[in-house]
Amino acid sequence: MRALAEDSDYRLRRTRWLLFLLLAGVTASLWPGRAGRSENLVFYLQKSHAVLPLRTLHGVPYLPALRLLTIFGEMGGLHAKRKTMTVWFGNTRIQLRQNNKVIRLDNAKLRLADPVRIEHGDWMVPVEFLTTVLPTLLNQPVHYQVRGHRVFIGDIQPNTFTLGVTTISNGTRLTFRFTQPIQLQTAARNGKWVLFLGPHPVEPTESSYRLTNPYISEVRFDDRDGLPKLILTPSSVGLNFFPTLTGGGRVLVAQVEQPPAPAVAQSQPPAAVAPTAPAAGSSALPLPQTSTVAPSSTITPPLPVVVLDAGEGGTDFGARGKNGLLEKNLTAQLVARVRVALMATGKYKVVLTRVGDVNLSSNQRDIIANITHPIAFISFHAGDMGPAIPRIMVYSYTPASPPDQTVASLGSPLFVPWDQVQLSYAPQSLRLAEDLQQQLEATTHDAGSQPRQAPVRVLRSVAAPATAIEVGSLAPDTNPAPLTDPTFQNQIAAGVVLALAAFQAGAS
Repeated sequence: MRALAEDSDYRLRRTRWLLFLLLAGVTASLWPGRAGRSENLVFYLQKSHAVLPLRTLHGVPYLPALRLLTIFGEMGGLHAKRKTMTVWFGNTRIQLRQNNKVIRLDNAKLRLADPVRIEHGDWMVPVEFLTTVLPTLLNQPVHYQVRGHRVFIGDIQPNTFTLGVTTISNGTRLTFRFTQPIQLQTAARNGKWVLFLGPHPVEPTESSYRLTNPYISEVRFDDRDGLPKLILTPSSVGLNFFPTLTGGGRVLVAQVEQPPAPAVAQSQPPAAVAPTAPAAGSSALPLPQTSTVAPSSTITPPLPVVVLDAGEGGTDFGARGKNGLLEKNLTAQLVARVRVALMATGKYKVVLTRVGDVNLSSNQRDIIANITHPIAFISFHAGDMGPAIPRIMVYSYTPASPPDQTVASLGSPLFVPWDQVQLSYAPQSLRLAEDLQQQLEATTHDAGSQPRQAPVRVLRSVAAPATAIEVGSLAPDTNPAPLTDPTFQNQIAAGVVLALAAFQAGAS
């Protein structure tokens, strides 16, 4: 009995102790701490931007004083004591005192609502410093957007935009209208689409738009790292996304579409040449992403298929431009524009090998192409092509070493080695390359040289007329702005449309 009583008393004391710990934890989580969480404050200057941590102390947002001043220039000197710090900034002497609300600029005194503090050895000034002291110190206007955590220095006119949402037959269309032209770069991260908006600062009227449709659930603006961007969250997986710039770079149209359901397969006689993909070690393939102008109630006659391949992707960045433009993003832009131009004709079914920021092998891209039986396969790339910019080269495939003559002597065998599939289409590929070069020169005036032949790996196993288009120069010491110019990209798209029409006419 005594043992039971002691055990009961022990359990009672333990229960009280656990309740005390629980209550203490809840109280600590609700009690305002001395130092709260930090966020970024973005400073936009005429030709640069900077990011500083905005830290909450005693319920007031603070900034590190020395790091703040170095954004705007070099300090001429610094003298710090235990409770006083004097900084020479240009011709102005700035004096700060710990736990004091007065800032001295030479002999002038400027009073703040909250005092200067020292936190972990850093001198911290309240965020009111931006509007009370900084304009006098810099002799420039300072606009502090509290809600967006943005500071505009000088006479900067930030870009703004409006958003319109339109329902289309198989998806939704988002139309962003900007007050100033933008330069668009795209990426895919964590299942979302990211649209980088350069080169001007952006001040959105709303930071987030919640949408109620089956394609897009949220459009959010973010520039906490100093890079203005739109982040689009799809409502489900497997959707196609096609952004396009129009209106001189002031209108961004982003279409989100549901891929059409595959048509019912028809019985067909076996092809004379049946390429066989390598089976061992091959990784899982995404289904080909297709898009058509409008669904049809019949499956005959089918529209001819054109496969567009955006080079690189995922961890394969490809070439890099002077301002950080990546080849994988540039090729995705080009493919998006060509796709829209082809769809506008109503004459083609478009298949994309790469949708989003994924890294596909050459075999994966070729398999996606071959199962659709296309009339043409066009792969887009970018690289260092010398000082001339923009520049366009068109390639068809030639092997790095002579092909197996045994296969060539058999005429039209039932089996062709995977690494020799394209050889059967060499004459058609060369003619497609010639048509592309001719029409791209007519639309852009930047593709003057004749097509070249090269062992382009992604073309090697395509069972169709296949070419590669490379634009340049995309190099670390070259400004790639001409390559992202919407006019130039639309000229490429128009040239591809004209070339395919000429190619089909020649084939018939």
